[in-house]
Amino acid sequence: MVAIAAVGFAVLAPSAAIPAPQDVVLSWTASTSPEGAVIGVAAKTQLSVPLAASAPGGPAVTIHIAGALPKGSVLRAADGNPAKATFIWTPSATQVGDYHVTFTAAAQVPVASAPRTIIVRVGRAGQPPPGPPSPPGVFPRQYALSDGAKETYQWAFIRHRTVARSGPSRSARAISRLGFRTPELYRNAILVLNGVQYRNGQQWLRVRLAILPNSSTGWVRRGSLGRFQTIHTRMVIDRSRLRATLYRYGKPIFRTGVGVGQPQWPTPRGEFYIREKLSGYYAPAYGPRAFGLNARSSVLTDWLGGGFIGIHGTNEPGILPGRVSHGCVRMRNPAIMRLFGLMPIGTPVSIR
Repeated sequence: MVAIAAVGFAVLAPSAAIPAPQDVVLSWTASTSPEGAVIGVAAKTQLSVPLAASAPGGPAVTIHIAGALPKGSVLRAADGNPAKATFIWTPSATQVGDYHVTFTAAAQVPVASAPRTIIVRVGRAGQPPPGPPSPPGVFPRQYALSDGAKETYQWAFIRHRTVARSGPSRSARAISRLGFRTPELYRNAILVLNGVQYRNGQQWLRVRLAILPNSSTGWVRRGSLGRFQTIHTRMVIDRSRLRATLYRYGKPIFRTGVGVGQPQWPTPRGEFYIREKLSGYYAPAYGPRAFGLNARSSVLTDWLGGGFIGIHGTNEPGILPGRVSHGCVRMRNPAIMRLFGLMPIGTPVSIR
């Protein structure tokens, strides 16, 4: 989350009669978004946010940006009473996330409005603009299912084979087929991010996919997934520090050193999730337990199953931590055994 400050300054135009400060009431007008409003925009799409402030019977007002703003954004302002401004931004594909933008309007006399903060929520290009749940009766209704700010995530098993599409519509481009089983023949679990419901009751869900490029998402019909299951865990794997940390409700509950991919077989960066938990197999090199991710190697694409990345134990604990694998994340066996009891299916995994 990025905090951005936008500050108002006085317009020092001469005036024959300037009211006393206590007589001037400066406030935001109706065209300005309410305090704390969440405004969604997809990357590579222009966002225009109008602002207006007035001081009835008082001097001119201005809304002026002095602090740093998101790269590529501008504020086009017109002083007056009311003063008007438009915050304009076309976020790039690398600017996905939440941005807090704070505005303050000021007049010639030493009086200023209460700060007005909006949250610009930038989603991935080609996806519907992210944002808060739509008000009742508004269609299509958007709603969140996994919320990182609340450390609450939802996942579900695939109920039957389906096709993930580029948008929430049967006419959208097909981008991946989703099967009932994973390559290891476990039930296929899917992390669900958000949903859209249309007036006719039809619902589509945006889910994380197990395809290249990594971190891809797609849309599936609600009926193709089973019952939602809720979790509150999240894992972060830091490739530079060779460390994995598991959080529950935002608090760290597990840390350990890890092995990651060698330079020629790097562990991929991105946003993933735990798709399966594996045990009961006989492969000393993988240790006693393993987690299957939806991440895939962009180098070893000809491997059996398509080069999927996992988190597993090892029979060579002495080489950890280090850059030692073909892309998977390795842990010492006592650590993987402990983690197996702490990290459920569906857990989001950020690899940095």
